[in-house]
Amino acid sequence: MTQARRARWILVVVTVALLVCAARLFQLQIVEGPTLAAEGQAVRTSATQVNPRRGSIVDATGMVLADSIQTYHIAVNQRNIRQYVHTETQEQADGTTATVTVGRGPAEAARQLSSLLGIDAVELGGMMVGDQTYAYLKKNVDAVTYRKIRALDIYGIEWEAVYQRTYPNGNTAAPLIGTVDAEGSGSSGLEASMEDLLTGTPGEEAFEIAPNGAIMPGGKQTTVEPTDGATVATTLRGDLQHSVQEILDNRVAEHDADWGAVVITDPSTGHILVMADSDSVEPDNAAPQTARAVQYAFEPGSVGKVITMATALEKGTVTPTTVFTVPYALTDLPDQGEPITDFHEHETEQLTATGILAESSNTGSVLVGQTVTDQDRYEMMQALGLGQSTGVELAGESAGVLQTPDKWAGRDRYVSMFGQSYMMTALQEATLMATIANGGVRVPPRLVTSWTLPDGTVGTPDPVTPVQAMSATTASELIRMMESTVDTDTGTGQAARVDGYRLAVKTGTADIVVDGQSIVVSTVAGIVPAESPKLAVAVVLYNPKVGTLSSDSAAPLFSEAVTQAVRSLAIPASTTPADLYPTSPDE
Repeated sequence: MTQARRARWILVVVTVALLVCAARLFQLQIVEGPTLAAEGQAVRTSATQVNPRRGSIVDATGMVLADSIQTYHIAVNQRNIRQYVHTETQEQADGTTATVTVGRGPAEAARQLSSLLGIDAVELGGMMVGDQTYAYLKKNVDAVTYRKIRALDIYGIEWEAVYQRTYPNGNTAAPLIGTVDAEGSGSSGLEASMEDLLTGTPGEEAFEIAPNGAIMPGGKQTTVEPTDGATVATTLRGDLQHSVQEILDNRVAEHDADWGAVVITDPSTGHILVMADSDSVEPDNAAPQTARAVQYAFEPGSVGKVITMATALEKGTVTPTTVFTVPYALTDLPDQGEPITDFHEHETEQLTATGILAESSNTGSVLVGQTVTDQDRYEMMQALGLGQSTGVELAGESAGVLQTPDKWAGRDRYVSMFGQSYMMTALQEATLMATIANGGVRVPPRLVTSWTLPDGTVGTPDPVTPVQAMSATTASELIRMMESTVDTDTGTGQAARVDGYRLAVKTGTADIVVDGQSIVVSTVAGIVPAESPKLAVAVVLYNPKVGTLSSDSAAPLFSEAVTQAVRSLAIPASTTPADLYPTSPDE
């Protein structure tokens, strides 16, 4: 082969090789370049979620019941901390300054951080030894401590901003506010039921990292800002709630009761102003608390006589002044079983329907109940919300127990006329009174009025649907009849009196059997003030061992709670005396 021909072949081979290289370079830089760059970026990039601030829960006046404060989790890169060198500029004997090494590695970092983190230096140093690139040293460090740690500028010490749930008013309304779990999600109470509004939307932070896990100086950072949770406004009056809780706890202790509850609502709106549970403690996810006022049902006892009387008035079979011959015992009723008796033995007497209600006569209530059908009474119970949940914004609400009339066998038919053989919650009992106070219109009770998003947008719950449970005339007559429970010498609710205010009240004491043990439920429900209702109130003491009768235990509790409420809410005192119906034909 000639030299010229060999040169041409070399030129061809070199040219082809260059073309191949050029084509490959074009493919890598132009065709695959963006994809490869993205893949490389992904390898070098670490992304973390930026948690949003959980929304606050506030009372009707704006008092904060649950809040979130920013705290910091302090962590260590166990690989990088080995390279840490602590130097200080110190003045020398000759007046000059020099950079001096004070210490190195995990031991020196632990010495500097020990007092700030409240961890023994030896223990802390051990936590820094290993190969993890991110290991927690302490969580939820406050902002002041965090700034002091930042100022130390220790290579290998890292942090992340988080939010910690706090309850500025301690145990106030704690069972209603509820709890959040370790991940910050609602686990009970309003924290759970309003989770979608409170939780917000997380953001994202991304940064380039070196092979040793350290953030690269000047590395590209991209942040998607989080959207904080909404502020949820409740109907509660925090100051009053706190005061009533204290009153309740004192009464539970005085009467040695298993537990107690107090509910106060606004009859016209259904807003729950107070829902107090005894022995409430500050929310703790390790020990969620029961909201007994909505989750525990009980027999209302003689409070249920109001329903029997309301049915008879509504059907027109009695009036407030209809006279009945009331014996101590009824013994000849079909399928009654044991005799039905009053609490106190007495001679047969003449009482009006008002007198029967005021003296809380069992036998008289049966006589009134027999003037209407079982179906009539059942329909009134349903209209008043018994046997169904109220829809309040709390999980685990009990609907109570209400059987249909065809299941009222034998004695149940009669005892249901005076508040036995069916069950209701304290909230349902307060709603019963609120319905009467509101002219016979039942407005479902609610705990939440609105919520405000971070951008200022205000949302409100869907409106509730009122139910006309009874006529305004029936409701007005019932209120006037119940005033005799407090304002007559024979009334059972005299201990519920509040100076300066007319009250419409009904007491109830139910004897029940639980697991073979006799249990007493002491309860009082009422309306304040009677002539111009502003509050509906229900109080319950479950199984008091001292002063078991409602007139001795629940009635004084009612008085104390209402006294505090009218003062706190600035409700004007009554200006006119009660115009009572006669309780007997002799009046």
